[in-house]
Amino acid sequence: MKLVLASTEDVAAQNIAARLRELYDFKRAEDRPDMYVCKNVLLAMVPGGITQLTSLPLTADEVIVASRHVSESGRPTLTTHAPGEPEKLKLAVASPPAIKSALLALARMRDELNLPYEVSLEATHHGPTQLDVPVTFVEIGSSPEQWRDERAGKAVAQAIMTAAISPIGCRQAIGLGGPHYAPRHTEITLHTDIGVGHILPKYANINEKLVERAIARTRGDIELLALDWKGMSGEQRQISQRVASKLGIQTRRAQEILSYTKI
Repeated sequence: MKLVLASTEDVAAQNIAARLRELYDFKRAEDRPDMYVCKNVLLAMVPGGITQLTSLPLTADEVIVASRHVSESGRPTLTTHAPGEPEKLKLAVASPPAIKSALLALARMRDELNLPYEVSLEATHHGPTQLDVPVTFVEIGSSPEQWRDERAGKAVAQAIMTAAISPIGCRQAIGLGGPHYAPRHTEITLHTDIGVGHILPKYANINEKLVERAIARTRGDIELLALDWKGMSGEQRQISQRVASKLGIQTRRAQEILSYTKI
């Protein structure tokens, strides 16, 4: 069972949940008025914030969170990312196939609906970090105008269901370096056969333990570390290469990856 969570206190989440119920055959659960079921997907309306969750309202194999995105710029943005608090060495379990599927669907729906929104991955940030199943956030940003935009809600609803029902197979990577909105890792995810899960940006305190933790907290095998080479310090590059050598995986510069559809 895939579980979609939408906070009753999040305007964007409620917009997305309404679009999910409009577009898909969700039926109210007989014994739970706050839950709806469609195929193997359960939509749960939950009170309060989701970033601090330590347990789920029921058993699920994977969690996708409908959420608002907030930024100082206020720019219209559709984003997806794995949660985690790198500064505390606490990371959720990431699902690169879910993130890749959601990002591809967001880009497709943005174009189909002619939405004036950017589409991107975000670096790993905020919780929840204690759940034992993969967690993926799919978000509308970045101000109340966008949070209430029903067409944006439709795009995110479609992305959530794509990730939940038919996630794309991919080679899996950890992203390292670059800024918060991870342009190079977004391009890799959109234009190659690679799915990027956790992204540890340049501003994070990247060390060997953190990189190893990101690998361990990913469902499935990691094949490579995707490096935003120009967006990393020399020390961060060396750390990444040491971890890759230790674990027997590849490191590749983002530009090198983008030069080929497969590497």
